[in-house]
Amino acid sequence: MSELNKKLDHFTSTLLAEATAETDRVLSEVKAQHDNSYSEAEDKILAEAYHYIRTEVSRIRSEEGRKVSRHMLDNKKTLYLRREEIAREVFEAVRDRIVAYSATPDYRKRLAEVACQAVDTLKGADDIVIRLRAEDMDQSDAITAALKGVKVTFQADPSILMGGLTAVSPSLGRRVDATFGTAMAELNGHFAEIFGLSLSDDLTETEE
Repeated sequence: MSELNKKLDHFTSTLLAEATAETDRVLSEVKAQHDNSYSEAEDKILAEAYHYIRTEVSRIRSEEGRKVSRHMLDNKKTLYLRREEIAREVFEAVRDRIVAYSATPDYRKRLAEVACQAVDTLKGADDIVIRLRAEDMDQSDAITAALKGVKVTFQADPSILMGGLTAVSPSLGRRVDATFGTAMAELNGHFAEIFGLSLSDDLTETEE
């Protein structure tokens, strides 16, 4: 082989070796870039998936929470209406019993006892007025006898509907209310307190 051919072969071999090395280097860089890009893309996909899952979980939790709140609100409204219905039934029954009681001899006896207690509360006054239902005015003599000499006057009071009486002393500026109507009103408030008839606060909190 001539010297020229040897030089050409050497040059060619060197050139091919350098080209191969450059190719390997470029391929290595490309692979590294690919791996890095793939890792970044994978991280981005995972981050997007995590964000989506978290968003969906939050949305579902909020939606289910609203459903539970609506269900609780419906239950409380149903309970409130039922309690009102029970309260009406109870007080209608009590009112009927009072009406029946006010037609008995026991009521007339009790009326005289209540008058004595009311007058005793206004002890010392000489201007006591006892107010009764119109249908109880016929008990004024029996009440007077029960008071044993205490001077009183009687008036019919159309505002007293269920029975009982009031005793008033203008000089003392005092009034004793012993009517069944007032007792019923107080019982109504007590009943509401015990059974929690007023649920407005709870309903407002649930709606919020």
